[in-house]
This record gives sequence, structure tokens and C-alpha cells, in this order.
Amino acid sequence: MLLLCLGIAYLMAGSILLLQRSSIRVAQPNLAGLPPLLSLAAPPTALRVAGLGVRARSRWATIHSVSGGGAKAGRHWPASRSLGVQHLHHRWFHSLLPESPEQRVSLHRTNRHKVKNVHYRGCFKLPGSTISTFPVYSLQPNLTTQSCIETCTDKELLLAVFKKPHCFCTWTSLFSLNQQSDNQQCVGNTAVNHTGTSTPTAPTEHHYYQVYHTPVLDSRCKERMFLPQRSSSLVALSSFPGAGNTWVRHLIELVTGYYTGSFYFDGTLYNRGFKGEKDYWKSGRSICIKTHESGQKEIEMFDSAILLIRNPYRSLKAEFNRKCAGHLGHATDAQWKSKEWPEFVSSYAPWWASHALSWLTFGRRLLVVHYEELQRALLPQLRLITDFLNVTMTEERLLCAQSNQDGHFKRSRAQRPSFDPFTPDMRQMIDSFIGNVDKALQSRNFSGLPQEYLPR
Repeated sequence: MLLLCLGIAYLMAGSILLLQRSSIRVAQPNLAGLPPLLSLAAPPTALRVAGLGVRARSRWATIHSVSGGGAKAGRHWPASRSLGVQHLHHRWFHSLLPESPEQRVSLHRTNRHKVKNVHYRGCFKLPGSTISTFPVYSLQPNLTTQSCIETCTDKELLLAVFKKPHCFCTWTSLFSLNQQSDNQQCVGNTAVNHTGTSTPTAPTEHHYYQVYHTPVLDSRCKERMFLPQRSSSLVALSSFPGAGNTWVRHLIELVTGYYTGSFYFDGTLYNRGFKGEKDYWKSGRSICIKTHESGQKEIEMFDSAILLIRNPYRSLKAEFNRKCAGHLGHATDAQWKSKEWPEFVSSYAPWWASHALSWLTFGRRLLVVHYEELQRALLPQLRLITDFLNVTMTEERLLCAQSNQDGHFKRSRAQRPSFDPFTPDMRQMIDSFIGNVDKALQSRNFSGLPQEYLPR
């Protein structure tokens, strides 16, 4: 009896073993559907041959980053004789690559280094002796302005000096804004020989070069402080909300090196570097004071003022965006279509006019700055502002403002209302206010509002 039981147990164990082996063979062709393989540390050893490009490795690196175990951990797979596993390896590799040439081109474009905040400095005539002192030089037959700027940005140098096929990178102190040449001198980057083919000219004699500011910010531009001696004269930076007061404060701080103050306190602005926000506005330690006030009593508290005026249509939209979505956000179409928008226009549009008219009436000493003129002619307008503030402006500081003029509070233009939010009645009201302010400016011997405010 004991022998019979042992025999039955032996047969059952053998049957179970056969079933397990059979199930493994049957399941192998379906291994491609199992998800755990996404956590593998590296591609199969058999696949790492000369044909694997950098793109495949970079895509893999985004899927999984190896942690621990050193260089040997998780680096190799044992070669498999199973056709199912080999097919799985093949599918895994191709899943890492773009499916079509168009997708590969798109992937290449998205991975390119994008350079923003680049500003054209001007055309300069430079001798070979100056060129030879530049720390970085690149010579490429197919050199472009973009690639030269990218090279200098990667080297963390402030200026890209370009004359095809020559690219130089250097610092700002080697140039003076007063030494600019006519931009027409920089139109041609190559000379043409008698065969009709373009031939690059050697940078040994005097030649004209295009000079660009890279996005690299000079460390000196970050240095700001309160006035070393308290001023007994209070200067207002006055504007209607949404007229670009924060942007102009940013420019003034860059070009003077001194903090601006505020009649109010905005924690967001303070955290973004406007340290004058926490300082008492009458302390005399700030170069000028932000205010939106327009009452006679508040205006007469200041000895002088910079009156910043912006197109009311743009100011109203900017302030409505700020109220709905903060300094950098945008109101949604639903908010533009809500009853809040017409109520906002009916109360804020008259304020735009009364604000300017009050400062023109009660302001003691005024400098009127138009937002649009500041955009079009940044450096001349900043010179007017610094002269009004009685601040000695260095060229390095002026270049700081030019190379970093946008700052942290420039709202993107990508998202706008999909329709014109201003009704005909709104436009009729706003246009009448524009006419009133224009007449008041001219009566005070200031230039009128820019032509773009209202067709005349």
C-alpha cells in the first residue's frame, strides 16, 4: 500500500513539471505585451552595435535613469536563444526611435538649443588687433548668425561678433555704443571673386561685424542697492494700472543700479527681486516710487513724477488679465464674456483719463513717458529717464537694460481672447477719453498721444 501511494505521488509530480514547461513554451511568444520591461536599466547587449545613434540613447535616458550598482549594474542582458525574446528585443529597440523620417526631423528640432532674449547691438568696424584679443573664435563655412549666438551663449560670453564665416565671442567692455557704424556696412558678409562664387574675407584688416547680445546676463547687472544717502526729494513713477509700471521699474533698476520703492506692498514682486517693496515709501532710500494714485493730495506728496501713459485699450486688457490670472496669466474667454468685463471697462476707462489729467494738473515737475515709445526706442527713452532722475548712467548699465529688458513680468502674447472684447459703445467712450488726454498733454507743451492710440 505504501509503495502504491509513493508511485501515485511520483506520477503526479512528473505531470505537474511537464505542465509547467509546456506553459513556459506557450507563453514566450506573448512576452512582448508584458509591461515590466520598461524598468530595465539598459538596452539588450546584442542590440548595442554601431547602428545605435545618440538619439536612441538620449530617448532611453529619459525613460529610465540607472541608480546604484555602479557601471556594471543592470548593463547587460544574457543572449537569448528564444525567437520570442529576440522578437521582443527588436520591438523594444524600435519603440525608442521615431516611426518616420518626419518625426526624426521634428525630434531633432525640438532638441535644438533655443536662444531667447537676443538683442542686436549694432554694426562695428573692428581692427584685426582687437579681433585677435577675443577669447573665443570659430570658423565654419556654413556659419549662421543663430549658430554663432548659440556658441557664445554656451561659452557664457555676453557678445557674439559675427561676419560669415567668422564668429567671435567676447565681453561688453570692448565696445562703445558711440562707435557704431552704419548698418549698411554689415549687409554683406562675404566677398565675391571673379568666378562669381562667394569667398570669405580674412579678419586681418579693418572689417565690419554684426554684434549681438547673448542671453547671458552680466553679473554686474544683478548688483542693486538702496540709495547711499537718503534723498529729501520724492519722485513718483505714476501710471494707470496695466500701463507697464513694473516693467519700467525693472528697467530703471537695471540702468541705475538702485532699488525702486512702492506706495503699496506686493509680496510677489518682492519675492521676484523688487526689494524696495518692503521699504517705507517716504524713507528716501529708493530712486523712485511706484503709485497708481490720482488724488490731488497724493500727487502733491511728491516733488516730481514720471508719468507713464499706455494705450488705454491695452492697459485695460492688461489690468483685467492681472485681476483674473495674476501678473503673468491670462483671462479666459468665459471671463471676457462675463458681466465682469463691461463693469470693469465702465469703471476703469474713466480712471485711465482722470489719472493722466490729474497728474498733468497737479504734478509739480513732470516727465511724460509713453509705453509705446519706450518699446520702440528703449535706449533714448532710458537716457531721458536717468537724466530726469539726476543719475549718472554708465554704458555698462545701459547695456544691462538692453540685454535683459523683458525681465520676469512680461506676459506672453500667445494666449489672447479669441474675439474683440470691446463693444462699439465701449470704443466710443474710450476714444473720447483719448481725445481729452491728448488735448491736455498738448496744452501743457508735451507731445500728444502716439498716433496708434486713435486714428486721426
